[in-house]
Amino acid sequence: MISSCRTLGPLIMGLTLIVLTACKKEQAVPATNPPVPVTLGSVLQKDVPNHKEWIGNLQGTVTALVKPNVAGNIIQRYYTEGSVVKQGDPLFQIDPAPFQATLDQAKANLSTAIAQETKVQQDFVRAQNLLAGKVISVQEFQNQQQNYQATVSEVAAKQAAVQSAQVNLDFTKVVAPIDGMAGLANYEVGTYVSSSSPQPLTTIVAIDPIKVVFQVGQDDYLSFISQSLKDPSMATEYRKQDESSGMRMLLSDGMTYPQKGVFRAANNQISTQTGSITVEGTFPNPGSLLRPGLFARVQATVGVQKNALVVPIAAVITIQNLHQLAVVGVDNKVTIRNVNLGMTTRDEAVVLSGVCAGEKIVVQGTQKVVDGCMVMPLTTGAGTSPTPAASAVGENGIMQSIPRPSPSPSSAASLPPAR
Repeated sequence: MISSCRTLGPLIMGLTLIVLTACKKEQAVPATNPPVPVTLGSVLQKDVPNHKEWIGNLQGTVTALVKPNVAGNIIQRYYTEGSVVKQGDPLFQIDPAPFQATLDQAKANLSTAIAQETKVQQDFVRAQNLLAGKVISVQEFQNQQQNYQATVSEVAAKQAAVQSAQVNLDFTKVVAPIDGMAGLANYEVGTYVSSSSPQPLTTIVAIDPIKVVFQVGQDDYLSFISQSLKDPSMATEYRKQDESSGMRMLLSDGMTYPQKGVFRAANNQISTQTGSITVEGTFPNPGSLLRPGLFARVQATVGVQKNALVVPIAAVITIQNLHQLAVVGVDNKVTIRNVNLGMTTRDEAVVLSGVCAGEKIVVQGTQKVVDGCMVMPLTTGAGTSPTPAASAVGENGIMQSIPRPSPSPSSAASLPPAR
């Protein structure tokens, strides 16, 4: 028994030394993460047109509410609902019979007044002759003169009554006040309408060109006038430059409207409730295809941002409301920086602070990098995807690329079949 223990003792000690030696070797090899293959870009500094975008809705350049000027029953509708009408085209016919009777009565009264005027005028001429021969007194002559003047005034009043009756008769035919597209009729044939009716007979809107109305925030407005504030003498020139660039419109389905718009007008004050100013633009509308009420996005250029720092939009890392960039140093080490963004487009973003011109940033592969990691820049050809090469750490700690061997037909043929 004693001899067996003496034999197992050295054996156990030897196994313990082997295990300890293996643990020390495992601890001696540090764990290293391979560099992340990414595509890099640079922070550029250039002049950038200050593109802005707002949400607006389409309206007619002129909207006319067609209301009746006289009361009566509608006996006919001339126009087709939703059609284009010209100024003066008949739309509705109100029963003209009562107004025709009033006109006939006014004409008859005018004829009576004219006949009476003729008789009084003859009496007045006779009185003038009698006064010259001192047959009548001055008082009698003045009475004849006043009677004649009253008759002349009566004729004038009857003439005005005839004109008024004629106007009312003409108003029974309701015509289009402007050129435009007529809407649906709010009253059918047989309905009694008047100037106090709650709704207009119909609505006509001029939609070629069509107007887009949108709200511009005070920050955008200040950006628009910033250059003019620095040099008021160039305000008119800057405005002409911005207006010459025109407006673009994107419809609610994302389609870009092919026609170019122009600035029309801006309100004379900024709303204290919303902090914005109402701006209008107009777009050609051939065929009257666009209708009032549509929502659209309006894009316009308001000045140029000088020496702006620009990065590809794909390089921006967005976490909730926080924007970041993965900046790569000369040692290919990544530093995640918080940045403030200005204007953004589909391809680029303007950086207000956080980076400097010329710094390298990660453009593709941002989802793989973290702060402090190492990256391996890739070069990509046109229309090809980057293929990262294998890498290893050399004896001096420098990353070395290991090319992937391409199997030859002979070596491939010599491989044993898979079981």
